[in-house]
Amino acid sequence: MKQKPKEIEKKLNWTDEFVHHWKYYLAPSRISLSEKEFIKNKIEEKIRKYGIDKKEKVKILVMGATPEYRQLCGEMGVPVTLLDFSRYNYEYLCQEVKNKPKEKFIEGNWLTTISEDKYDIILADNVINVVMKKGQVKLYNNVCKMLKYDGFFMPRTFVREKGETWNAEKVISEYRKEANRKSLYTWTFRPFVMAVYDYNKEFCVFKDVWTEIKKLHEKGLITNKELEEFSKWSMELREFKVYVPEREELDKILKEFFAIKETFFGAEPYLKNMLPFHVLVKKTAKSEERK
Repeated sequence: MKQKPKEIEKKLNWTDEFVHHWKYYLAPSRISLSEKEFIKNKIEEKIRKYGIDKKEKVKILVMGATPEYRQLCGEMGVPVTLLDFSRYNYEYLCQEVKNKPKEKFIEGNWLTTISEDKYDIILADNVINVVMKKGQVKLYNNVCKMLKYDGFFMPRTFVREKGETWNAEKVISEYRKEANRKSLYTWTFRPFVMAVYDYNKEFCVFKDVWTEIKKLHEKGLITNKELEEFSKWSMELREFKVYVPEREELDKILKEFFAIKETFFGAEPYLKNMLPFHVLVKKTAKSEERK
């Protein structure tokens, strides 16, 4: 693995430095057990297409370097290709993959890099959330170019309801009622994102979450220990942006490019049906665009 960067980069986005904090980003930023089982079933469906003795023929692309997806592919004995902007991120996250599959890594940008291969499954964990709204059409066009005619595009995406509103005090109040002493990240991350969400610009900025958390501490609404836990998210000064589409808006744009074969919601209570897992098949017209 490459050496850790000697200089801490300016906290503008997801830098090589930020990956060192990823261990503190728990579920729902990572898949749950019920979601893992769902993905496993979809991979098994593709294995049956080729035959159990030819599962190495199943072609899977992961947009990013998601350790949980790599671990699952390793457990199932299927190869995987990873498309991520940083080889350092990919190599660093190898530490979390205990059953490493046969892997191919492509360093590139989801909006400009298109693999020459076609895939049976393209997994995209929160990919839609980190591509701003103006880049969504380009993202889906590129996915269509890399997907087999019967392949599954499977994005997992934070969504919001129309008219949904939060503020920081409501976030911590709901946490105290529902999940006090349970994982702060698991139960408050999404609500905090929505508490600082700019509905005009259609994104939130991580540094704004930290600002609200500090205000809660100043008001005595969170403890010193909780503030220390929040600080591990490394949001201070970080300009990382997150786009959270309205549920209906997301389905509408997806339907321009894909047929929605299935929408799955994990069973865990903290997910609250706010992280749909789509199974999408590209429309024929879109599949011809690459030609």
